Amino acid sequence: MVTKKQEKIKSIQIKFANEKVTSFGGLCLVERLAKSLGFWTGLNQSLPKRRGDYDWLTVIKSAVMGMISGSQGTYATEEIRNDEALLYMLGLSGSPEEATFWRTLEDLGGEKILPIINRKTRRAVVKIVRQTSRKELFVEGFLLLFGDGSLLEGSKNREGTKEIKGKGTGLLWNTLYVGPLIAGQQLAAEGEGEETCIRRILKEVVDEVLSPLQMKKDALLLLDSLHGDGPTCDIIEKLGIRYIIGANKLDETRRVLRDQPEMVWRELGDDPKRDMYQKAMCCCWIQCPEWTKKRILVGLRWKKKNDMFYEYAGLLTDVTEQRVENIIKRGMSYEEAIWYLYSRKSGMENYYKDMLEDLGLHHPPCQEHQRNAGYYALATMAYILCRGAEMIGGKGSGRGETKRKDGEERKHSTPRYMQIWRFIRRYVTLPGRISYHGREITVTILGLCDVIREEFLHYWCNICGC
Repeated sequence: MVTKKQEKIKSIQIKFANEKVTSFGGLCLVERLAKSLGFWTGLNQSLPKRRGDYDWLTVIKSAVMGMISGSQGTYATEEIRNDEALLYMLGLSGSPEEATFWRTLEDLGGEKILPIINRKTRRAVVKIVRQTSRKELFVEGFLLLFGDGSLLEGSKNREGTKEIKGKGTGLLWNTLYVGPLIAGQQLAAEGEGEETCIRRILKEVVDEVLSPLQMKKDALLLLDSLHGDGPTCDIIEKLGIRYIIGANKLDETRRVLRDQPEMVWRELGDDPKRDMYQKAMCCCWIQCPEWTKKRILVGLRWKKKNDMFYEYAGLLTDVTEQRVENIIKRGMSYEEAIWYLYSRKSGMENYYKDMLEDLGLHHPPCQEHQRNAGYYALATMAYILCRGAEMIGGKGSGRGETKRKDGEERKHSTPRYMQIWRFIRRYVTLPGRISYHGREITVTILGLCDVIREEFLHYWCNICGC
C-alpha cells in the first residue's frame, strides 16, 4: 500500500558534514559524576606509567565508557575508538584497538594494577553513599550487605573453571553489595571457592567502606546457607557487623529444631501458594561440636500438602529483639522480623542480575584467568558510575513511586532504583552535538521531548550540585 506522503517523495539524498555529533551525548552525565568524585584523577595519580601510545587511564576510561555505551568483551574500546565526538567529550585523544585492549587486560588483572582499581572503586562507593540519603539507602534501619557468587557461562578450557553440582561449569565471580552498589568483587582462581573469596572481600569492604562511613553498627550482612558455618560467623563477629545467614548447611540445624518442644513453636497458619501448611517459627540456641560459642537459631517448620513429617529451615543471626523493635511494633514477632529481613535478600539479588544482563557479563571475554579478572574489575567500575549517577542524579524525583490512572500516588513494590539498561536507554543514548571553546566543552542534546529534558536537567543539577 502506498500512502499519499510516500507519493510526494521523489528522491532521497545523502550529505555529510564535519560537525562533531555522537549518539551518546547523555554520557556527559556519567563523565560529570566521575569528575565530581575525583575518579579519574585518583586513578591517574595511583597508576604506574605505561609504555606505548595509550597510558593506563586512557585504556581504563575508554573501556569503562565503552561498556556503558553498549560495547562488550574485548571490543569494549573499539566502538568508542571510531566515535570522534565522544572521544572529544571525554577528553581522550584516542582509544586502543581491540588487539591492544586484549593485551592490556593481562596487566589490568595483575597484582600491581588490579588492587589499585578495586581500591579506587571502593573509594567511589564511599563518596556516592555519602551523597545518598539514609531514607533511600536504608531498609528497616539497616544498611544491607549481600554477598554472592555467580557461575559465568563458558567452556572448560578457561583457566579457573569450576564445576558446581546442580549448576554446571564456568568461572565463579564473587561480589559483595553495599546497598545497590558493588563494594567488592573477585574472580575465583584455581583452588578458590565462594566462601574464601567472600570472606576476603568482606574484610576489605569493612575496612575501606563501612569504617570510613562510620556505618558498621548499621550494617546487616545477608548470606545464603553456603556460608552458614562457624568460621564465617567468627570472621563476621570479629569485624563487628550484624548478620543473618542461612543455616541449612548444618546437620545440627535440623536436629536442634526437631528436638524443640511444641510449646516454643509459634503457629503461623497455612500458605497454600507456597505449598506450606502448619507453618510455625521458633527461636533457640545452636552450638556445633567444633564451635567455641552458641548462637541464635531462628527456625521455620512446615508440612507440604498430604505429607506426614515436617520440613525445617533455619537462620543464624546476632540481631537482637531491640534492633528490630520497629518491625515488631507492626505486629510481627521477633522470629517473623528476622525472616522478613532475610527475605530482602531477593531484592539485593536483582541488583546482581541487572549488572550481569545489562552489561553483558555472562560470557567472560578470554580464556586466561588474569585477563578476565581485569575485565570484570573494569565492568564493576562501569556499573558503579551508572548506578551512582542514578542514585545521586535521581534524588528528589519521586523515585520508587508511581501513579495510578486516577492520579493517586502509591509506593512501588519493585527495587527503588531503575535497571541499568533503562538508565542507559533513557539518559545515555541521547544524540548530542559537541563543541569546544577555550577550555570548555558544550554538549547540545538533540531532539528531546519535554519530559526527558526536565528529568535530564534534574539529574545534571543534582550531580553538579547546582
